Amino acid sequence: MKLLIASMLLLLSPRKGFEWYVKKIFPDEYSNPNFSNAFQQLRKKLHSAAMTNFVLFAAVMVGIWYVWGIEPSSVNCIKAGSAYIALTITLGRGGIQTWDGNTLSERIDHTIYKLAQYINVAVLLATLYYPGK
Repeated sequence: MKLLIASMLLLLSPRKGFEWYVKKIFPDEYSNPNFSNAFQQLRKKLHSAAMTNFVLFAAVMVGIWYVWGIEPSSVNCIKAGSAYIALTITLGRGGIQTWDGNTLSERIDHTIYKLAQYINVAVLLATLYYPGK
């Protein structure tokens, strides 16, 4: 649970909030000299992937909905959002590598990836089997 909270703080909170949490919960990791650099790179990659994917994904979705005449209903928007999450997490993974593979930045990277994939599968299944009219 601590790792999940750290992952959400990395993605959604200001840097100081994330660093405060890590300093309190994972003091050994915080004292690592590469701590700040590794997390700034991970956050930058994820945020960059989210913005780039949003622009390209929105353009493609508008084109698809316009050409094929698909109604932008709430269910279709949720399906598109789920595909966007899958694309962003897959392409935006930090891919941080070290020799032992157990640093906090790697564990957070894996946790974000797993959580997003689980949420994505749940949303896709719910929208696939949503009773249509």
